[in-house]
Amino acid sequence: MAPIGLGAMPMSWPDMVEQRDRALDTITAALDAGCRHIDTSNAYAPDRHSVGHNEALVAEALRAWSGDAGDVVVATKGGLVNTDAVPDRDGSAAGLRRACEASLIALDTDRIDLYYLHRADPTHPFVAQVEHLEALRADGLIGAIGLSNISVEQLDAAMRVAPISAVQNEYSPRFREGAEVLTATADAGIAFLPWSPFGGGDQANELGSRYAPFAEVAGEHGVSVYQVCLAWLLDLGEHVIPIPGSTRRRTIEDSLAAWSLELTDEQRAALDATEPEGTSQYPDDMEVGPIR
Repeated sequence: MAPIGLGAMPMSWPDMVEQRDRALDTITAALDAGCRHIDTSNAYAPDRHSVGHNEALVAEALRAWSGDAGDVVVATKGGLVNTDAVPDRDGSAAGLRRACEASLIALDTDRIDLYYLHRADPTHPFVAQVEHLEALRADGLIGAIGLSNISVEQLDAAMRVAPISAVQNEYSPRFREGAEVLTATADAGIAFLPWSPFGGGDQANELGSRYAPFAEVAGEHGVSVYQVCLAWLLDLGEHVIPIPGSTRRRTIEDSLAAWSLELTDEQRAALDATEPEGTSQYPDDMEVGPIR
């Protein structure tokens, strides 16, 4: 099993709506290549009328796949409400339960393997939102709890009220402000999944030109700059599971090949030394709200 997951979000971008067969083929290619972790969300949809679009794609691919779908961890998220404008949040007990139940239907399952709080709702205490997820776990609707876009302080508070299995924060050559969360998850034995590992959006296409050492190391190994980036992330710790997004068979197959790429100490040092931009791809314009 490859320690690299598949980020399914790009398959629900508006320009992919008419490319359903390509999206399904990409998921199948990932599974055939050894990927056993698929990341989705109820909010990954082309518009607010299509909530669950991405989850339904994942479910359809798993139903058609010739392998054992029971070996695949499917992670989804709740708490971020897809609207036509700026996404809103609902971390209430009723809102999270409603979102979870809708995801169960979209994913065609009776239990979600890993369920994240997508982004904390500033109108509710953070710990209360974690307690709502623990209630879903106690009721058997989800198997494990994940938290996305959180701080060390939030992680510490969450671990006091529920078992946390995974944290998904932004981390890439572009953005490395969450290094303390990376360390904290390692210390606690919690999986860390860096989203947008290539910098996200248009910057992914400029990875090599913006960060020359990544291109240089890629040339030394005769591989893509994306494989180098994923190998660099994997070297951050055994608990790290990158989730690169993809909409094509050849790109996810290339990404998963990073599993076997070994970097030298000198190469890792050169990659570590690159200067991040220090700005998030998706800056959080809402206050986190009270932890307790």
